[in-house]
Amino acid sequence: MAKAKVVRLDGDWDISRRDELEGLLKPVYDWPGDLIVDMTTVVYADSTILAALLVMRNRRKGKSLPLPRLVIASRQVRRLFNISGLDQAFETYDSLPAAEAAASTD
Repeated sequence: MAKAKVVRLDGDWDISRRDELEGLLKPVYDWPGDLIVDMTTVVYADSTILAALLVMRNRRKGKSLPLPRLVIASRQVRRLFNISGLDQAFETYDSLPAAEAAASTD
């Protein structure tokens, strides 16, 4: 099986980086294989990232493509996903190797 495509996000993500975020995610909306969004080095995120990831997830689901897996290391970012309920919409992992291992077993 082919290796999963990895999109790396780092730093702080809020409305000021919305266009940059869309520029990183839109090219992989229709990626045919497994997709991992690596947020290991994201230290702050707000609803901007939630909205962008949800749009990508829903588009992929509508096309019957594998749903993206998320790597979340930050407690703040993980808490944001928990509070919003989106931890139920995405498979989340603590490390990139764990997400890659899960993708290779599908």
